[in-house]
Amino acid sequence: MRPILLIGGNFVRMQWLIVVIMTVYIAGIAGVFSLNQESQEVLFFVRSQPLYILFLSLMLGVPAIQTDRKSRRLLAVLSKGIHRWQYLGGLLCGCTVVCGVFTLLIWGTAYMLFLREARSTSGLWLLILALFACCVTAAAAGLLYSTFLHPLLATGVATITLLLPIPLAARGMDMRILKLFFPVADMVNHLVGYQYGAVEDLWTVTVTAIILAIVFWMAGAMIFARRDVTISPE
Repeated sequence: MRPILLIGGNFVRMQWLIVVIMTVYIAGIAGVFSLNQESQEVLFFVRSQPLYILFLSLMLGVPAIQTDRKSRRLLAVLSKGIHRWQYLGGLLCGCTVVCGVFTLLIWGTAYMLFLREARSTSGLWLLILALFACCVTAAAAGLLYSTFLHPLLATGVATITLLLPIPLAARGMDMRILKLFFPVADMVNHLVGYQYGAVEDLWTVTVTAIILAIVFWMAGAMIFARRDVTISPE
């Protein structure tokens, strides 16, 4: 467990600039909305900003392995007797911490806006919890595909994997059963159509997202154990 936490801590330190930028960005939005707040603006924030956080979470995981390969940091880490599953677990741990910071920023801003709008905040914590779990799943999917694909391809394949039911549903197919296997797509649907206090089925989204993140980590570890880590993926 200690190697995972150390690798995760190092990953978080490397992402400090992204955390600062997102903090300033969310704080700026909160300041603008608080000057002339309207109900539709609050809904726009809750519907749109978490989608950016989901995508940014995916982009945290995708380039992590290739960056360490290019800098030779990966070889240095593995040469110290750290297993590859621990290395991936450390990256995922770091992504989880950064995702937690992002979702806390969203929660804090939404909570403030809800109070100013005199809206109930009772279901907001569950919405943010589900968002956090889906962000971790997105990061885990990015790590999985980056073990054997170029980051650009990994981004595309991970996006398709996470959001597959959305284009299928647009063609009129019944996706109710598949929702259990695609919590991120379900979360996107919740966010796009969010109304105050609408948190139905978000416990299911949270649990399935956590399970899927673990599955992605285990699958990535099995694939990465058989990969040549001395060169970058092409």
